[in-house]
Amino acid sequence: MPPLPEDDTGSLERARKRLYEPVAPSSGGNPPLAQSGPRLLPHTWRESFQQFSRNGERHVHFAGIFFTIAFLFFLVSLVAAGYFFFAGGNTVSVDKITIDIQGPTTIAGGDTVPLSLTITNKNPVALENATIGIEFPSGTRSADDISQTYPRYTENLGMLASGATITRSLKAIIFGGAGQTLTLPVTFSYGTTGSNAGFVKKTSYPLTISSTPLSLSVETLSETISGKPLAFTLTVRSNATVPLENVVLASTLPFGFSVTSSSRPLNNSSFLLGTIAPGASKEVTLVGTLLGQDKEQRVFHFTVGTADTPTNQTPVVSYMTQDATVTIRAPFINTTLALNGDTGTNTVVTAGSPQNVSLSYTNTLSTSVTNATISIALSGSAVDYDSIQTTNGFYRSSDHTVVFSRDTDSSLASLAPGASGFGSFSFATLPASMLPTTPSITFTISVSGTRVGQSNVPELVNASAAKTVKVATSVMLSAAALHSSGAIGNSGPIPPKANQATTYSIVLTAQNKGSAVAGGRVSTVLPGYVSYTGLTGGSGSFSYDGTSRSVSWDIGDLAQAGSTQGLFQVSFTPSTSQKGSAPPLTGAVTFSGYDRFAGVQIAETADPVTTETKGDPGYVPTNATVQ
Repeated sequence: MPPLPEDDTGSLERARKRLYEPVAPSSGGNPPLAQSGPRLLPHTWRESFQQFSRNGERHVHFAGIFFTIAFLFFLVSLVAAGYFFFAGGNTVSVDKITIDIQGPTTIAGGDTVPLSLTITNKNPVALENATIGIEFPSGTRSADDISQTYPRYTENLGMLASGATITRSLKAIIFGGAGQTLTLPVTFSYGTTGSNAGFVKKTSYPLTISSTPLSLSVETLSETISGKPLAFTLTVRSNATVPLENVVLASTLPFGFSVTSSSRPLNNSSFLLGTIAPGASKEVTLVGTLLGQDKEQRVFHFTVGTADTPTNQTPVVSYMTQDATVTIRAPFINTTLALNGDTGTNTVVTAGSPQNVSLSYTNTLSTSVTNATISIALSGSAVDYDSIQTTNGFYRSSDHTVVFSRDTDSSLASLAPGASGFGSFSFATLPASMLPTTPSITFTISVSGTRVGQSNVPELVNASAAKTVKVATSVMLSAAALHSSGAIGNSGPIPPKANQATTYSIVLTAQNKGSAVAGGRVSTVLPGYVSYTGLTGGSGSFSYDGTSRSVSWDIGDLAQAGSTQGLFQVSFTPSTSQKGSAPPLTGAVTFSGYDRFAGVQIAETADPVTTETKGDPGYVPTNATVQ
């Protein structure tokens, strides 16, 4: 709208005019600027304010409507979300997949473990590219081929429809240490139609090992003298039902122990044992010297397990650990025991034979030892205690102890520093027929005396050591000839006649009187005038080598107190030069085998077999003489 004429006059100018105008008498109490009444000059902004006020009323009304709509939308969304959350809708979730694993929860190490997997899809849609996988612990082998490792099981199941169930069965040979709990991780992965996303469900299956497939035993002395040889006998036995490959025996040797020898190569304190068959065992002997102070203790750790490769010296799977604690005693009198001149730790003697024991001793102190006494106590089931005799000692039969003291040797009354002495005795082992399954002899050496101690007063000192000797078994071997009796029929004239063939049955008998024997074998060589017919009987198997003319009879294992018999036939054509004699039909007959307890090869011999058939009915000596 066009400006009014009053707008040409500024507000300051109008105020100045009012200020200098004559003041009319006031009819009221209100000042001129507070006059009320209609204004003659309305301003443009007043109309705009009124219009704004009307628009504001409409804006508030619209905001209320918007808020109401938004609140209703929130309620609808909340209801929909609750429906999809509780009712599920068409969503895919790993929680709607169940994996049920059936199988043993406790096994023996090395057993074949059967597992059954049942997978159910409870999702409203099908699963694509479904894959199941199980990770097995290190050392697991295939149940179909024990030589093959089996680190994992993986199978692509393809599509798994909604509500479908699939079952799979598998087997694995699982190893572990006794008391160990193994966890088999299980994963199930899949995808869905129209999505590139992958989903994985994870679970696990626990297995507890109740027993170990490999057991370890350690035999050694509980006390030793510093600097003296100390032997360990380590036996590893397989309790598994399948062969165990890459077996390793690892050792942790304490400070002060130096290895002097071992029955198997020692590689960085480990022994590679290779493959052990079910029920079989392997033995390792470790010998060394241990240095230390009096009453110090040393702990030896031995662990058996399996490695990844035949050359790996570190067990990947450890099955059993055995510790041996050895206490060091001061060698104030150093003793050396020799059995039949052998001072070694693995001495083996034979049954029913005399044994000579010698003992040497030396005072290693810087002071004299007075009233020195050296006692050797004998124990074990193989000793004939009535046969013990000594020249410069005293045999105390009440406890089977040979005592060397000042009563029998005056030098022991005061043994000067560095002084030495000697004692001896003898005894016999019992016959093989009287021996138990594991015959052995133990010598326990005890040394005592009085020395001047650090406080310059007499001090009683003593020490002890032990040595165990094994007694090898004895196999009774006999060989004889038969003609008119026995399991094989024979022919030809008796007595034998020159230039005419007569056949004989050679009967061999082996009887074990002691501990079990493995790999028993009997052999003999035939003379040039005797031929092998090939007819055999009895147990075991026979073989003949025409080049060496040797006959071998493989017996196999021979249990304690067990016996076996075999026979083979020979043909004898005597010469006129043999008239009037009973010629040999075989050479000397020998037996060989391995004593499982003593750990040594044993051998027995029988005389050659002649034409004398003493086992035949009606035999007379003239029947053996060539006519």
